[in-house]
Amino acid sequence: MAASDPAIVGIGASAGGVGALRQFFEALPADSGAAFVIVLHLDPDARSEMANILASHTTMPVAQIENSVQLERNHVYVIAPNRRLHIADGKIASLPFDEPRGRRAPIDLFFRSLAEQHGDALAIILTGAGADGALGVKAIKEAGGIVLVQDPREAEYPSMPRSAIAMEVPDFILPLRELAEHLVVLLRNREHVYSAPHEDGEEEALRHILANVRVRTGHDFTQYKRATLLRRIARRAQICQKETLADYYSYLRDTAEEAQALLATF
Repeated sequence: MAASDPAIVGIGASAGGVGALRQFFEALPADSGAAFVIVLHLDPDARSEMANILASHTTMPVAQIENSVQLERNHVYVIAPNRRLHIADGKIASLPFDEPRGRRAPIDLFFRSLAEQHGDALAIILTGAGADGALGVKAIKEAGGIVLVQDPREAEYPSMPRSAIAMEVPDFILPLRELAEHLVVLLRNREHVYSAPHEDGEEEALRHILANVRVRTGHDFTQYKRATLLRRIARRAQICQKETLADYYSYLRDTAEEAQALLATF
């Protein structure tokens, strides 16, 4: 991830998703620094007004993806009817489905492409019927990303959140407004942690982290690429709400179970 690249937040929703998305973006500041990509189950034969609806609930630019666009910070991108989304090289493309109508899973398709391209992405599952998104969030988690799910007790249609929870991958299960607030904290900590290795003293903290985990778990990290190490450590630091590697090392040192939690991300 280059420093100039935006954090990418993929959002999946189905039935009841319009109201949930309105509440979510009303609770979200317009300067989080992320690019938001919304994948909904839409009527393939009808025009979608989702971009216009959301534009009245956020000051961020909102656009329906028609072809291929470069993702930008503080922008919202919405899937078009009868299309799937694919991401590569910082661009998101709107493509025709390969599958027949009854077998389409647009949330899973997008989340899988996101996991392949951006291991540090964040995925959110909101209200919806069915299980679309469950396999996608599993891919995001396995790639090193962070998964947030709307509390199914609050969701108008809880089966999509429950399917994601059943995969045992969510990092946070929260009501909508708390989910938005927590996302802002995760994004802020992400900026700090990803820049940390280039700051004075943080390289030493990284060495201490790896040594601590090796002593506690016996696992040798020398075979991993530096980018992979930083991405997985940054993920745990975000979840533990630590802004620097030094802060995370202090938490790791004082929390016996954290070494295993970090190891489990590899």
